[in-house]
Amino acid sequence: MRFHWLLSGFIGLFLFCSPAKAGKIVSWEFEERDNNLVFTTDEGVQPEAQLLSNPTRLVIDLPGTTLGRETVKENYSGAVRGFRIGQPEPDTSRIVIELAPGYTLDSDEIEFKGISPTEWSVELPDPQVSRIDVANNNDSETLDLPQVELPDSLPGLAEAEVPALDSNTITVSSSPHIQTTKNGFFVAIDGSHQIKIDSERNGDRINFVLQGITLPSDLATQSVGVNQYGVSTIEFEQVSDSEALMTMTVDENSPDWFATFSRIKGLLLVPKGKLPTSTTVATSSDSTPVESIGEITPKEEQEPEELNLINEIELTDNDSKLLVRADHELAAVASRSSNGIYQVTIDNSELADNFKGPELVAGSPISQLKVRQEDSQVVVEITTRLRYSLGQISAEDNAVALPIKVGVAPPPQQDTPLLPPRFAKAPKTRPITENPTTPPKSDRPRIIIDPGHGGDDPGTIGIGGFREKDVVLPISLDVAEILKTQGIEVIMTRDTDNFISLEGRTDLANDLDADLFVSIHANAINLSRPDVNGLETYYYKSGRRLAEVIHWSILNGVNIDDRGIRRARFYVLRHSIAPAVLVEVGFLTGEVDSSRLKNPNHRRQMAEAIARGIIEYIKQNNL
Repeated sequence: MRFHWLLSGFIGLFLFCSPAKAGKIVSWEFEERDNNLVFTTDEGVQPEAQLLSNPTRLVIDLPGTTLGRETVKENYSGAVRGFRIGQPEPDTSRIVIELAPGYTLDSDEIEFKGISPTEWSVELPDPQVSRIDVANNNDSETLDLPQVELPDSLPGLAEAEVPALDSNTITVSSSPHIQTTKNGFFVAIDGSHQIKIDSERNGDRINFVLQGITLPSDLATQSVGVNQYGVSTIEFEQVSDSEALMTMTVDENSPDWFATFSRIKGLLLVPKGKLPTSTTVATSSDSTPVESIGEITPKEEQEPEELNLINEIELTDNDSKLLVRADHELAAVASRSSNGIYQVTIDNSELADNFKGPELVAGSPISQLKVRQEDSQVVVEITTRLRYSLGQISAEDNAVALPIKVGVAPPPQQDTPLLPPRFAKAPKTRPITENPTTPPKSDRPRIIIDPGHGGDDPGTIGIGGFREKDVVLPISLDVAEILKTQGIEVIMTRDTDNFISLEGRTDLANDLDADLFVSIHANAINLSRPDVNGLETYYYKSGRRLAEVIHWSILNGVNIDDRGIRRARFYVLRHSIAPAVLVEVGFLTGEVDSSRLKNPNHRRQMAEAIARGIIEYIKQNNL
């Protein structure tokens, strides 16, 4: 995954005083492995999209938005060849996803979702090899996108009062170049980390000499009123062709400030010491408790001259330690926000131009790692696989370290209850609308068990004519039986050898307001490949953690090879509202798996392991 974060839009009352200004792209995230794009803007936008050919590329225009920086380009290997985001016109930003020559997309399978007027998600199908080489390079197809209602004006406009200002002063909210951040200010001017910045304080004024910088023409003679963090104004002047002067007017008790160019092509202004109080800067409204797993600070409190460069994050000591390396001593805080999800925040730091992250391969204790720049901080989000956790953070030479702990619990004995006796839950607070054919929603978790195929659809045919529908039904019935003995409400999409459509399966789960959807299948490949055996578990969106828990429960309790947890666009996964997974319990075309799946004892072990995983997920998430 490649993740970029542009510093957020303006905050405070003055936002409502300038509805005519162009919106900005706040953030974007493109997962090339999953063909998924999410982007947000600070104002409502109605995207326009086209699918072009030769080579195939999806072009998404965002009218009325600006990028505020140079074009970003990324190159990949595989069917998706590149991604870029730029500003082809003054009032339109453009996102382009380009495929390698010879590949194409099914336009009917491209899903645009307007999560809100300012947040959009784009799901791409797996690229396919083109059957016909289209000669016309101008072939294009305009895509129909969902419409969102964009407000005619921003809320609060009528009530907002614009303070009287000197004619040469503009407010931070109307300046396209300065943004308030939670750590100071961001000035959108081009520069590099190598540029030397000299500073000098004279009473309430701090002067910064920017060598080799040419200011934007509309900023060169401006005095920008910020009135935050003890700073009243920031003034700019182009002294010569190769030198600019920036002056901050600060309160008498304000600490000194330092300036540095960041990796994201902008100038960061950060105080030396504690950030002065601000009453207008937004703070997080997330009150979710976070468990601290440690905090470290530099041994000596020194006024920073520049931001520390984060050079590398790596797994060391046989994957038993996560190490964040830098060019200087680091200050960092680590916390756990939920099961298996951790965040490390490193102050006064930025990512080096040649930053390297760890290579997460199959079997790594970390399933996902995201790194992003937030003002003068680097934030690392870590998701561990089931059975692994991060220990207390510690400091090493120019690095911080997090030990990776392994805690593999053996599968419970046959006579050990999976849930405590008299397991019960508090009633759900959400209102449930019932109809005469829908069973009342109890205070117990409601799980849908979906045996694949059935009736006229035998599923895959394995070695010796062994049929998938004959394997997955007994396993599913056993899973349902185990869950019911633990006080869990179970509904099966079929409990006999009959056919149910894919739409019928997900409609049932959605109509019954299910908490989880678990589909059970058996895998197959060419009969000439009996060497391919093993467990695969699939998810699409919200079922990723459920897939992990069930997958590792099976590996702990069943003798089977591990072929990994994967993301796939199976119909039942895409159309289930509840977290959904699809478990492939083995290959009927595999010599080892096929033999084992014919054994009722093996199938019972598989059912027990799936049930244990479901119950563990229920307990972790208090369903």
